[in-house]
Amino acid sequence: MPKDTSSVKLDRLNRLMGILYSGRAVTKNLILDEIGYTTSRTFERDMAFLREAYMVDIRYDRLCGGYILEGRGSFILNFTLREKEILALIAGLRMSSHFLPHLDKDAQELWAKMRSSLPESLLNQGDILGQSVVLSLPVSQMDPRAFDTILEAIKDLKNIQFSYRSPYGQGNATTRVVSPWGVFFQSHAWYLWGSHPKVPKGVTYRISRIKSIITSPDTTFAKPPEGTDIVGHSSSGWYGYTGDASIPVKIEISQPLGDIVKETLWHPTQSFLDRDDGVVVMTAEVPDIGAVARWIMASAPHAKAKEPEELVQKVAELAHGMAKEHEVL
Repeated sequence: MPKDTSSVKLDRLNRLMGILYSGRAVTKNLILDEIGYTTSRTFERDMAFLREAYMVDIRYDRLCGGYILEGRGSFILNFTLREKEILALIAGLRMSSHFLPHLDKDAQELWAKMRSSLPESLLNQGDILGQSVVLSLPVSQMDPRAFDTILEAIKDLKNIQFSYRSPYGQGNATTRVVSPWGVFFQSHAWYLWGSHPKVPKGVTYRISRIKSIITSPDTTFAKPPEGTDIVGHSSSGWYGYTGDASIPVKIEISQPLGDIVKETLWHPTQSFLDRDDGVVVMTAEVPDIGAVARWIMASAPHAKAKEPEELVQKVAELAHGMAKEHEVL
């Protein structure tokens, strides 16, 4: 950073970058008013400084009569951090590298910048905190470029085309065009919430299963149903499986797992009843029986399906198949 860059100028430059960051053409008069430039000369010096010192690509569009930021540019930070704020930032970098693979390279570069300016002991402490969170939480491998393409399409309201086969589906992968509405992380994997021609509220796609993805700007973008958002959609599912159905389920969970299960929000409709014999009765209304059946199998021998009969039968089928595969001769 140039030595003569004052904190006042840095604040002004960051505000200028914030205005240009929208990617739309911004008029000179609007910038002058928003930032409070007293003279055009100061504004012009700031623009030249960003272009020359930080290689920010800003062009003037004569047709639109405004300045446009090409790409994303750089932000020039100058502020004081407390010790715990630094720990939070370092731990967050480690978690970002783990949970957001498309940001792994950038997180590593930021880590390298911080190593040159901060005490080694503080860096190590934050890194250990971050690692302790991610060690027991594996993430399904996926193509970072596919993830980036999805995020850009969500931001730009553009459709995407990809090849897909559901994790528990049968048959070959199919090519589909989807309007992407949001992404969420659940149960070791990233999921895309997007449109489906037969399901008005959209469906969930496991991103690690998405192949050969491209944008499809020539197709019409379908907006999500009114009154819905990614938070409500992602919380409605169990292990990533969402949908319109609302199926009441009842599960009995023996100790010591019963008390442990109560500590986690598995579904927003869940409720627990403690019986005198120590068994915890869990109820919820879920959109997919199969996901709950697999959860019960993963919690064996402490979890038992009680209702509905469809859930009991599904668990019995899975258990029978598992027993058959593990017969001891």
